[in-house]
Amino acid sequence: MKWYQQKWWKKLFKETPRKKLDSEQELQAMIDFLGDIKADVKTLYRDLKTLLELEQERQVAASGIVHININTQAKLLDKIIEQYEFMESDVAINGLRLKHLAEKLLEEAQQQGMGDLAEEKQKKWRLD
Repeated sequence: MKWYQQKWWKKLFKETPRKKLDSEQELQAMIDFLGDIKADVKTLYRDLKTLLELEQERQVAASGIVHININTQAKLLDKIIEQYEFMESDVAINGLRLKHLAEKLLEEAQQQGMGDLAEEKQKKWRLD
């Protein structure tokens, strides 16, 4: 049993009730994210292609031009890394949303007497 599920822990720290989850609102937020990510992917694709071209140019460039090329690559790489970090955060948030929606569905299945389905999906979805 996990330590935060043990009685002594629950007595020390009262569990705060969860906010009611608005499934429709959460799903709409995920749909909006998937619609918006298309533009982000296009931008990343374009920037990565540019970075590839710069790297190919650097390999054949004269020594005086290499410094400029490396500075340009560094600036572009900063931009790419920042975009990836934003995308990674958004994906993680939507993953948590999906997990909460799945937990809510399993709770509803339990309440409706569908315990077998809930147990099967709990194991398959690994929501521990």
